[in-house]
Amino acid sequence: MAKKTSLKRKKNRSLSSGLTYTATEFRSMCKKKPHRIGIVAEGDSWFAYPRKWIAAGPDTNIIHHIADKVADTDKVNLLRLASNGDEAVNMTSGKQMKALYKILKKNREHIKIVLFSGGGNDIVGRDDMLPLLYEYEEGMTALDCINAERFQRKLASIVLAYHRLIDLCSDIVPDAKIVTHTYDIPKPENSGAEFFWGLIKTKPWVYPYLKRKKIPGEFHLPIMQHMLGNFGKELIKLGTAPATRDQIVVVDTQGTLRPGHNTDWLNEIHPSEPGFKRVSKKIYRQMREIDKGLPAW
Repeated sequence: MAKKTSLKRKKNRSLSSGLTYTATEFRSMCKKKPHRIGIVAEGDSWFAYPRKWIAAGPDTNIIHHIADKVADTDKVNLLRLASNGDEAVNMTSGKQMKALYKILKKNREHIKIVLFSGGGNDIVGRDDMLPLLYEYEEGMTALDCINAERFQRKLASIVLAYHRLIDLCSDIVPDAKIVTHTYDIPKPENSGAEFFWGLIKTKPWVYPYLKRKKIPGEFHLPIMQHMLGNFGKELIKLGTAPATRDQIVVVDTQGTLRPGHNTDWLNEIHPSEPGFKRVSKKIYRQMREIDKGLPAW
């Protein structure tokens, strides 16, 4: 009985706040509160990075900041699907794509915005970054350290993933808009994540691969600027191309943060609380252009 009471309280709280992590609750919320703006957020750690004490602490991702603005306003039903380390290719294929398809189909009349954060891990991920780099040899430039052919194929795979998402939304929720972002430019550093006063630590993401390839430190940032800069350009093309611009809004967030600045970045590839807030505000501004019914920032 106590377990059922606790579950009921949780469901009531989700319904009241308009925030949930489960497809079942989201379906129920959309049925009971059909006047609200339905938003589905799928993505990586820029949407899901955990708080300092996991369940408590400052806002540490984009969805945290957006949730702060929409929770308990009776204006939004927000489903959070994002997962740390996820890649655009994985989110738009296989089981994840099938799950997203079901969510969109079941709630097609309610969903107005699909928030998406993907592509960063496809480049800097554990199994992705190393093959994109050459080992440094005397006389090489920063760009010489990048395997250009493989990198172009990687960009093409990410763009294809976005096209799959666009096609899915076009088929199931044609009146909804996909809203995505271009991340920002991280400065590779030997700093990973820390939780619980440093009791839990992770290694940095990009720095070890650059060191393993013996790439000089002064080349690290230019390599990131080239890779993520070109990634951003490819996304912006999607947002402006006649065939796709009606379905996707690409928020160019690069240049919002200062690379490696302690105020803007929490660790090597994740912004700080104020850093994420600045990025989130840009994204939310575009969301309100889509639907003026969203609460003011």
